[in-house]
Amino acid sequence: MSITSFSGFEPRFFDPRNDVAFKKVFVDHEDLTKSFLNSTLRLHGGRRIQKVEYLPTERLPKTSESKKSILDVLCTDERGFQYIIEVQNKYMQNYMQRVQYYVSHLYSGQLGESENYLELKPVTLLSVLNHSIFPHQINYLSFHENIERETKDSYLNDMSYAFIELPKFNKQLDELKTEEDYWIFTMKEATHLREAPKDAPEEVKRAYEILEKHTWTREELLAYEKAKIALMDDLDAIRTAKEEGIKEGEESKQQEIVRKMLCNPKLGIQDIIDMTGLSKEEIDKIKELT
Repeated sequence: MSITSFSGFEPRFFDPRNDVAFKKVFVDHEDLTKSFLNSTLRLHGGRRIQKVEYLPTERLPKTSESKKSILDVLCTDERGFQYIIEVQNKYMQNYMQRVQYYVSHLYSGQLGESENYLELKPVTLLSVLNHSIFPHQINYLSFHENIERETKDSYLNDMSYAFIELPKFNKQLDELKTEEDYWIFTMKEATHLREAPKDAPEEVKRAYEILEKHTWTREELLAYEKAKIALMDDLDAIRTAKEEGIKEGEESKQQEIVRKMLCNPKLGIQDIIDMTGLSKEEIDKIKELT
């Protein structure tokens, strides 16, 4: 079964990639956070998280871009391992540097509590991306940590990263098999569904209940729309900057062409006007800058 778009379709569920919706699903819902982390990080046996404690996100470093771009849930398990769950809705050129900064900040920050390096606990960042950042041969869910180059063994693995690239996830509703499948499908497609997947695990169904629009208070609805508008403003600013950059590049190229024409003794001003569509004043201005 594939997802079908209906004309005039009014979404039943809010988008879990929205800041407010994301935190409403995961913050203070230990069972959902455990389910999401255990499945998408593929934790098995003794590595599975049994207990979650939420930590104040003020412990995360603040950057000029983080407020609108990063949706953070920071938590720890019963072993003291720390996890950052985030959603990245827009492309950022410095994103890889920023996530490493986040993780290293949390890792080194543990020394404020103890100067014993042996007591440092691992930190894992799980990022849900609304765009692709790795080459196409990298799967939609990828895991990254330091490895020894020749043996590929990992010894420096206290800081690790997992990335879910939603555009690469193409499974349809009838292809979902695992808890991991259902969570990633929910993050990508919730707003396109008329009802929650009937075969989804209970924790995923609970997420749909939380995302259901009619259960939200007026204050929560306003907060959701505010976060949505803030993201749209950011995306529009990026598009505008790109368009202006392209326009500036085109103008620079055109000016260079006009300069070359002006150096050609066989071409008069009227010839250049006819060939470029520029006015005599615009050509004179370029001539003055030459």
